[in-house]
Amino acid sequence: MSGVKPERLAAAAAGRGTWRAPWVVGTAASAAVLMFCYLRIAGATQVNSDGAGMTWQAWDMLHGNVLLHGWWATDVSFYTTELPEYLVVTAAAGLRPEVVHICSALTYTMLVLLAAFVARGRARGAEGVVRALLAAGVILAPQPTGPTLVLLGNPDHVGTGVPVLVLLLLLDWAQGRQGRARWWVPVAAGALLAWSIIGDPLIEVVGALPLFLACALRASWIAWSRRAADPGSGAAARRRRWSAARYELSLAAAAVAAVPVAAAGNWLIRELGGFSMADPWYHLQSLHRIVRGLPVAAESVLALFGADYKGVSGAGNVAFALVHLIGAAVVLAAAAVAGWGLVRPFAGLALPRRFGAAASGDLVADILVIAIAANFAAFLVEVPMTNVYSAHEIGPVLALGAALAGRTLGGRILARRAPAGQATGGATAPADPMAGGQPSAGRPARSLARRAVLPALAVMLACYAVTLGIAAANRQAPPRNVGLAAWLTRHHLTSGFAPYWEASSITVDSGGAITVLSVTDTGRHGRLAPQHWLTDVQLTAKMRPASFVILSPAEKVRRSAVTATFGKPAHSYRYGPYTILLWQRNLVPLMEKSGT
Repeated sequence: MSGVKPERLAAAAAGRGTWRAPWVVGTAASAAVLMFCYLRIAGATQVNSDGAGMTWQAWDMLHGNVLLHGWWATDVSFYTTELPEYLVVTAAAGLRPEVVHICSALTYTMLVLLAAFVARGRARGAEGVVRALLAAGVILAPQPTGPTLVLLGNPDHVGTGVPVLVLLLLLDWAQGRQGRARWWVPVAAGALLAWSIIGDPLIEVVGALPLFLACALRASWIAWSRRAADPGSGAAARRRRWSAARYELSLAAAAVAAVPVAAAGNWLIRELGGFSMADPWYHLQSLHRIVRGLPVAAESVLALFGADYKGVSGAGNVAFALVHLIGAAVVLAAAAVAGWGLVRPFAGLALPRRFGAAASGDLVADILVIAIAANFAAFLVEVPMTNVYSAHEIGPVLALGAALAGRTLGGRILARRAPAGQATGGATAPADPMAGGQPSAGRPARSLARRAVLPALAVMLACYAVTLGIAAANRQAPPRNVGLAAWLTRHHLTSGFAPYWEASSITVDSGGAITVLSVTDTGRHGRLAPQHWLTDVQLTAKMRPASFVILSPAEKVRRSAVTATFGKPAHSYRYGPYTILLWQRNLVPLMEKSGT
């Protein structure tokens, strides 16, 4: 550095500031517009007890129950992933159903922007812009019908893509300007993975496993490729060969270590009296059920990308879906290209000639394609395919696929390739095998591909922007049980019991003025008991005297179980499909006795 003139350093710094400013301004403006649009789209969905339960958990944490003592989460806690977001929004907005919409819009905005930045990688100029726009365009406009509930409804794995994309940005940006790996990157990667796994074990499939496999493959290739330069067969020679891949090996070790560290974190939460976890509802499926579920799995993928043309009605919705088939096809093409890039070195084709600290190729693209394949494989093997809403189990595929499309195909759209050894997306690019192993730099700037594909990309983005505006103009929907909450308020009923889909929803719809505990009829001798699913089972110790029970014909809480627990009600009322049973005494002691 002592030989570099100060004026050159100043010019370089000024140049970096010049290209960073448009990205900062553009990102801030895009975030504001996207947040508004996604808030409108989320508002078209009805808040139910899934999102309301998360909001209630955040409210309880704000009032001192940081570890959620007494709470049973679902089979996924989201404690370290999306619950912190709910905590911040609830602190600002209070206990209200709009929190669910705000958090859904925030999460989806982050997914779009993070996917764009991961796709951009370390590319600059026109290539960086095309990469980012292609990725953002693929997921820009969620389908404004049924699948919206999967993407912008309640927390259910879609937001799990956020920590994975943050991890990939870390791997990209942590490389020094000269491509030197930094020692703290594996430590930070392992810590991020462990923290995220505590909130959602799916991170093991879409984060830890892909990082381990991609780094292990690259480390193996580096060690194998150095045999020609260091042909010794002794232990010292093997150590020298593997030492060239120490960065990849350390990342792989961090991925492995994150799983037991996360398990220790969950154990510590339980030992300190924190929340409990329900048993997962998914399990290994038989081959017969897997084959029968393939059509639903395919439709679920289309629903994620807004291309579910079979599950919608109306010319406008069908046209929306057909336009979005382009995005799904782009992601499929990107996965094929990236998959070939992952296995090509081991196929003995187009072998790179130079090996430095990292193998040829793009580590981030390798992780993305493995994550997508692993998530979809787990989806097929473990998830019962009931309907298109099963798509939430592969929620991360949407943002990861978009990032992969932009990162893999963005440079090809411009018909440009970097010379061998030049950084592309944070990795070393090999010579172009289609050009006889020689770099293909210097192609005409206005090539046929650029003249044809760039306008097509612009048209696609314009169509997606229009569909985003149309989706944002949809009518807003009231919370699922706001009418029932209003009826209870008019009758001065402030504490009681109800099945799952009414309990938390009514509590949050009323802003906490009405406290309703979720119950099931699987208690002792067929009586009522607190439900162990997104419920504070010790709420009876804190709730006001309870006097009512809500029954719904759509849920499996029998009236006989209610009367066996509390006796014959003094009054019975009807509101829509619901039956409200009322007693003239406090039901809390009887519930505590029944639930023990």
